[in-house]
Amino acid sequence: MNWKILHVGAWAGISLLCWSSLSWAAPWQQLRTVGQGEMHWLWFKLYDATLYSQDGRYVARRYPQALSLTYARDIDKQDILDATGQEWQRLGLGDERQQVRWLGALSNILPDVNKGDRLTFYVNEQGLGELWLRDAPLGLITEPGFPDAFLAIWLADNSRDPALTRRLRGQP
Repeated sequence: MNWKILHVGAWAGISLLCWSSLSWAAPWQQLRTVGQGEMHWLWFKLYDATLYSQDGRYVARRYPQALSLTYARDIDKQDILDATGQEWQRLGLGDERQQVRWLGALSNILPDVNKGDRLTFYVNEQGLGELWLRDAPLGLITEPGFPDAFLAIWLADNSRDPALTRRLRGQP
């Protein structure tokens, strides 16, 4: 982040420390698009998804990576948490205690989403996951294994929507 000292003339001698958005970008905005697709449930569009990586190619567990979801409808936080837990169980990711810890960490920072909201899950060079709403950070998730498990929902070979997985990975 870039911080700037602003001197306010009316308050002689007082300086304010302010965040400057002019020279700052969200970390995934430095990455290249790997692939894009849409997620539907029955005949309802849920969201548009975009995967990003350093070089525009997907390689599992090579970070940084980001997955952005732009929602086409309002979805309650609890519905997202329930679906996430169900997918981890279906994919066989983590044991029950790990899933509870992962869901607890996600629950602490995940908001309800509204139509048009963009949630981005960014995994930094150290393999830690950060959740963002639009371009504002919501929090860092430090639970071991969380980034791989969360991304697997969309990127695993046995994901719920293999066609979306291929599109996100940039595969034909």
